[in-house]
Amino acid sequence: MSSPKMRQDRQKIVAFMQTMKVELITAFAILVLGIGVGLAVPEDQSMPHLFNRIITISGWLYFFSWSVSFYPQFFLNLRKKSVVGLSLDYASLNVMGFICYSIFNIAFFFDPGVQEQYRLTHNGHSNAVHLNDVFFAVHAALLASLTLVQCFVYERGTQKVSRLCAAAIGFTVTASCVSFLLVLFDNRKFPLLTSLYWLSWVKMGVTFFKYMPQVWLNYKRQSTLGWNINQVLLDFSGGVFSLFQLCMEAFVKADMSAISGDPVKFGLGLVTVIFDLMFMVQHYSLYRVNNAKLLEEAPKARYTMVSPTQSVSRRTSQQDEQLLLASATTSVSDEGISRPQLPASSSMDVVSTRQSSDGRHEV
Repeated sequence: MSSPKMRQDRQKIVAFMQTMKVELITAFAILVLGIGVGLAVPEDQSMPHLFNRIITISGWLYFFSWSVSFYPQFFLNLRKKSVVGLSLDYASLNVMGFICYSIFNIAFFFDPGVQEQYRLTHNGHSNAVHLNDVFFAVHAALLASLTLVQCFVYERGTQKVSRLCAAAIGFTVTASCVSFLLVLFDNRKFPLLTSLYWLSWVKMGVTFFKYMPQVWLNYKRQSTLGWNINQVLLDFSGGVFSLFQLCMEAFVKADMSAISGDPVKFGLGLVTVIFDLMFMVQHYSLYRVNNAKLLEEAPKARYTMVSPTQSVSRRTSQQDEQLLLASATTSVSDEGISRPQLPASSSMDVVSTRQSSDGRHEV
């Protein structure tokens, strides 16, 4: 016969599993797909069988973790019809970084000339770019681009791309075009490998700087609402698996060029893990109480009065928070916070407006 404490513990476990049902199913699916694909693809004959499979499986686990990490934020924006809480600088830099990373990985994996140039400069060793690296980069560029489109279609409040971010993107695109024009002009003096490494360092720089606007935005708002924590958890898992794959391959081959020859992959995993830990601290520790308070106010925000003549450019950050709260939903799994359960008639997935007798719009 179970004691009251044991029954209470079981109830807590059941409640947790119900709350985190989507996350647990997603984690299980990633694990199954990563192991399944890792066992199904052909082996790399240059490594022992056991290590080969471990490295391959970890590579596909990072692929699925990082690939799925783009969807929580995308669907959160889609349902809210709002990107308030998501940094536009982050979204813009993300697109540029993954386009550069896609070009780099495609060339390293498919171009025999680039592969030969790499072997000549790395004592005959082959590069460490795998098929999952190519799939991940292309998929990430596509999802990042769709998320950026959302930023210009949905409600974004007072947020806009900063001048510094726009200038950095303009300079990088110009420098990249000049670099590839020099390759076309004289590929002996300006080898393609050099231009591709330039793109890899662009991605490395973007990965480092793209997270800073989001960290600052969370700090300024003292909240992580609008920034999906599930994306962070998946991003963190992908970074850990990516670093494990790269370091394991370097250890098995006794060749550090697996890391030095693809510094962007190592840097991408390392920087991602560091910043994701910062986001977790913000979400689960620093702003946890404030997030809960804001969500409790979500039903009240639904009836916020907004002037029909007020332009987006003149809204305040406080009004942005009201827009965010007004689009809050009853789903618990969206941002990892318990939300107030509202009756079906009070669903706030879509914010509708109607004009009242005094000339204002009621949300």
